[in-house]
Amino acid sequence: MSFRKKSKYLFDRFLSRGTFSLIMMLFLITFISVLIVGIIAFFVSDENSVFHVIWVSFMQTLDAGNLSGEEGTFLYIFMMTVSTIVGLFVTSLLISFVSNGFQTKLEKLQKGASSVIEKNHTLILGYNDNVAVLVGEIIHANLNIKKPVIVILTSCDLIETTNDLKLKLKKFHNTDIIVRTGSIYDKDDLERVSIADAKSVILACDNDSETIKTILAIRQTAFFNPGNNGYISTILDKSSNILVAKNIGRDKLEVIHLSDSMNRIMAQTCLQPGLSFIYKDVFDFSGDEFYFYQHSGSLTGLSFKETLLKSNHSSIVGLFRNQEVILNPAMDSIIEDNDQIICISEDDDTIFMDGNPIIYTDSIVNGSHRQNKVKRHILSIGCNQSTLPVMKEFQPYVKEGSKITFLFSKHKTEEELEPLKQLEFIDYDILYGDTTDLEVLSQIDYKDIDTIIIFGSHLEDDEQSDSDTLLTVLHLRELEKKLKLSFQIVIEIRKNSNAEIMQYASIDDFVVSNVLTNKMLAQIAENRYLRPVFEELLTCEGSEIYLKPAEQYVKLNEMVNFYTIVESASKKKEVAIGYKKKSIQKKGGIHVNPRKDEVQSYEKGDMIIVICED
Repeated sequence: MSFRKKSKYLFDRFLSRGTFSLIMMLFLITFISVLIVGIIAFFVSDENSVFHVIWVSFMQTLDAGNLSGEEGTFLYIFMMTVSTIVGLFVTSLLISFVSNGFQTKLEKLQKGASSVIEKNHTLILGYNDNVAVLVGEIIHANLNIKKPVIVILTSCDLIETTNDLKLKLKKFHNTDIIVRTGSIYDKDDLERVSIADAKSVILACDNDSETIKTILAIRQTAFFNPGNNGYISTILDKSSNILVAKNIGRDKLEVIHLSDSMNRIMAQTCLQPGLSFIYKDVFDFSGDEFYFYQHSGSLTGLSFKETLLKSNHSSIVGLFRNQEVILNPAMDSIIEDNDQIICISEDDDTIFMDGNPIIYTDSIVNGSHRQNKVKRHILSIGCNQSTLPVMKEFQPYVKEGSKITFLFSKHKTEEELEPLKQLEFIDYDILYGDTTDLEVLSQIDYKDIDTIIIFGSHLEDDEQSDSDTLLTVLHLRELEKKLKLSFQIVIEIRKNSNAEIMQYASIDDFVVSNVLTNKMLAQIAENRYLRPVFEELLTCEGSEIYLKPAEQYVKLNEMVNFYTIVESASKKKEVAIGYKKKSIQKKGGIHVNPRKDEVQSYEKGDMIIVICED
């Protein structure tokens, strides 16, 4: 290799090192130029000190204006002029290099390639339509926290991601949102967002395989080191993948089974219209949600029944004892020092033991409830992967002789209808036709139907699916008026943005696909022990949320406070957490966690919201 080529190669390598190398090169050029010009100028001047001439040359390099005051021979003035020209050249390059360095750094920041140095932050890995829901919930949860931080690592463009969040959420309030671009499967990228120091990691992957792959990637980092208290929260679609994920994540992983949760919510909402408004409230940080309260000994020795009346602004629903969640425990359970109280409250700083119970004893209705299981006739319109599993969820809640009528837009094979054979004591029949056609809907016998549930059919187009659902609802309401009948309509909404439009179509209840589950995920990311709370509420084992007639608790049309409702429910081994007013349309008339000293009367059709076993 020739000397020229080798020199060029070394020079190129030096320049490629970045702005600092370029600036050092300019300093070297300046130093050599000033030294050479100063020495030459010394020999053509009358100066006695070479150092003084070099200093003057250096000053000429720094400030071109100094040249006007110089005197001496022609050659001396010429050399000072050379210093001035070198100074102008170096200054121009210096400005260019510094500007280019800032531009490079800015581009790097815009690409999200810089490191994050945070602690106790919430880390979201991946980006999809659900992330805006998650971030919005966590922002609400952080309103009373000082300088909270959410970090998002995604392969998407940083600016597009940030703009999308701003468009959907409008305000971030006091929460700092940091977006970084990178691979959620790469150890270096995970460490770049300080995963080891995150208090909670949420996985927002598009499918189960990506989720499991991400958990494997996290296992390579210090996040799994002993003593690290952070944990991972995620949603999995298939139950068969949960065991695999837990074997990898071990005690660091909290999983929500997506389809299982959605099916149960849809089934329970169909059987108890208004229930989804309750779920939206307790699963949403903007409403009244579950908290764990450390009583610090103030409730020690009291029975759980006595504790129910201790708070005016919060609804006590259970105990957290020895790392175990107990909803609606036995009323004679004694509160221990280390117990935490599970309650529903507006926020964690609104929980006070400020109860001053006044019980309207004469208004309490004693006696046991009638059996909750009733014979139902349900019309199911539309079909997707959730339809038949939801029907199976009805079984524990309905009496023998109940019936389901299906209206499908496309013919089903024997294999597709196989799950219906598992319906032990529920009869069914199947109709086919356009679910948005008024003529097809008119041919159905609605006389014995009490509830209609509509599933979104266009899985590939959420907007079209919701539009078809809306059209079906409008046709059904017209038929309801024409036939002078009354039935409850529960619908599945694919896009959260369409929920407000649907409410104007006189919907009794609606469930937004995935949104409730992601709200649950956000809450679990803030408190991992909420997962068993949600699991118990959504299964037929243990305690669940029920709406029961108000007349089973207090006498109708008599003024009573909610302390009286709580007392009456406790006599039936239940925990009252709110009510549903038939005369109120907003939020389905649902009010969760009312003030207990609030006095009002209840009418026929009003319901009490309770947590109980049946």
